[in-house]
Amino acid sequence: MPPKQQQQPKNQVRKLNSRAAAAKICWEIVDQGRSLDTALADHVEQQQPSPSDKGFTQELVYGVCRWYGELNLVAKKYLRSPIRKKDRLVHFLLLVGFYQLRHLNTADHAVLAETVQGCKQLNKVWAKQLVNGCLRNHLRNPAEVADAVSASHPEWLQKELAHAWPNHALAVMHANNQRPPMCLRTNQMIQTRDAYLELLNNETIDAVADPHSMHGIILQTPRAVGDLPRFFEGSCSVQDTAAQLAATILDVQPHQAVLDACAAPGGKTAHMLECMNNKGTMHALDISEKRCEQLNTTLKRLNLNADIHVTDASLKPNWLVPTGGYDRILIDAPCSGLGVIRRHPDIKHHRRLSDIEKLNEVQARLLNNLWPHLAQGGLMLYMTCSILPSENEHQIRKFVTKTDNAQIQMIKHSMGLKLECGLQTLPGLHAMDGFYYSLIKKV
Repeated sequence: MPPKQQQQPKNQVRKLNSRAAAAKICWEIVDQGRSLDTALADHVEQQQPSPSDKGFTQELVYGVCRWYGELNLVAKKYLRSPIRKKDRLVHFLLLVGFYQLRHLNTADHAVLAETVQGCKQLNKVWAKQLVNGCLRNHLRNPAEVADAVSASHPEWLQKELAHAWPNHALAVMHANNQRPPMCLRTNQMIQTRDAYLELLNNETIDAVADPHSMHGIILQTPRAVGDLPRFFEGSCSVQDTAAQLAATILDVQPHQAVLDACAAPGGKTAHMLECMNNKGTMHALDISEKRCEQLNTTLKRLNLNADIHVTDASLKPNWLVPTGGYDRILIDAPCSGLGVIRRHPDIKHHRRLSDIEKLNEVQARLLNNLWPHLAQGGLMLYMTCSILPSENEHQIRKFVTKTDNAQIQMIKHSMGLKLECGLQTLPGLHAMDGFYYSLIKKV
């Protein structure tokens, strides 16, 4: 008797090559509204790709999200008519192909063969000829796109940037489409920055001291955290330069009472605790239970202690405020995130101008609600990872105008644009993400 053929399990996930996987993930991000991080994480869990396939898929996803506007214009030049909505996966597969041809050094034959193969893997066999034809036409006659950098930003964002920063808008947009460096923050409770640089050198990991952060290190090439010496023992954390400035500007000291009002996932909380030598009172709040779990994991790895509360800091406190109030309060306010697009290019696809007004309301509530809990002579740092004045300086100007005992403090830092009510860093100008900081003293 012939051997019985083994049937594939019905729930077995179809294996996708990197191009097909990237097209599917980009479709989920742009058309379905999923976050890039979540969509990528789900792909890795379901597909279990090799490290090289995982890295290449990630490169394609980030690239298409960054250059989506430009790639769309390219696709229009080669398509006789738009691809039907039910076949949008094919459209994204085309974008993946164009991204490789225009922005990567991938061999042309590999781009064509693997991208066309993606049609079959995505159950779109009918589209093989279409995809192959468009990509070959591009090789023969590459399309030109005027102002590709601007075209890769939504029109409303182009206008907002031009209005807010007329002399810097193009530089900001250019930086948004570049790969950002991987930055580390050394844990001064364990070793000095020089000592950790020596550890990296011993592991042949090229790195330099960050000139703008006393605890910062910039890697020449991104590495998996598992490759970083003593990472899981708490010797360092991954954190952009701009985020590292918070603890320094707020000048946290040992034995102070500190409130981190929007703390998760915990990078700034941890940095402040490291500056405090883990001595004092740290109350870390976040509205999300899941994110508070991330915060707890962060602090546990670094062997740091904080009282974590799942709560809305814009409402009446349901946690015990120290007698006399807090010496320091950090409000890393919910915002549009437009200063970190280079790290999270999906923001360009998810954020809408209508979101800003709602965020302004939350920001104002946080300021008004937490100010009474700041001790006399204490400092509050309001910060965002936005580059829009409506979330930043305009917000602070309204607050201090109606608050008699609020006094703006000068922020002494070499980087950033000095504003009447704070400091603004801009990607493309200051070698870091776009952040706003305003330091306010209760007098």
